[in-house]
Amino acid sequence: MKTYDKFLDYYEEVVRWINSPLEDEVAFLHEDCIMEYNPEAKSILELACGTWTVAKEFVKLGYDVTGLDINEKMLEKAKKNLSKNDLVLADMTDFDLDKTFDVVLCNYNSICHLLTWEEWKKFFSMAYKHLKKDWILIFDINTLFEFESITRDFAQFYTFWDDVVCLEMFKKTGYFEWLIKIFSHKEWSDFELITEVVKENSFPISKIEKELKETWFELLEKVDYHYGKVFAESERVYFIWKKS
Repeated sequence: MKTYDKFLDYYEEVVRWINSPLEDEVAFLHEDCIMEYNPEAKSILELACGTWTVAKEFVKLGYDVTGLDINEKMLEKAKKNLSKNDLVLADMTDFDLDKTFDVVLCNYNSICHLLTWEEWKKFFSMAYKHLKKDWILIFDINTLFEFESITRDFAQFYTFWDDVVCLEMFKKTGYFEWLIKIFSHKEWSDFELITEVVKENSFPISKIEKELKETWFELLEKVDYHYGKVFAESERVYFIWKKS
């Protein structure tokens, strides 16, 4: 079973269906995060940039954007959205770009693809290394409450012409697992079943805050993306940190 292989053909549409409209997402990041805390920002490093969908919107807003992702096929799709900006094939827990940025951004709970706390700590270290002093790190998580809730939900089905994509989440030991089944139409009534697995994990908000405060970050704000104030049943939480 492979990760984001065949599913990549449907990735953009599924992300849009699951999440809020792209313009709302970008408006939140730009107006409520960057302009609120870093209005002078000009450069952005987007970690786990995927297919460049969000980065493309920031380029339109005049930012100099560098995107980094570990998935080569994602970056191949991203190149179609590129002009003069940079793409880097690398692991977001271990890279050296030999430059710093005004903003380090990681959204759509991409940090949750890191399964261990040690990997999360390495991510924070890389963000710190590539940020200018007094500038900001923005990332969001799916909370443990959200992952637990998804495991109790029914399977999600998405139709693409004659193809059907089914998503189910299961709790494993130490992580959560998306089981992706793609029923790909071949000819007449024949279908091919393709199965892929995507693993994710999250950690308590208190643990994240403690770690970052101990590694020279100052918490500027944490936001429940849907309701504003963070509470016990928050599903998606954004953090805005300043490098001290």
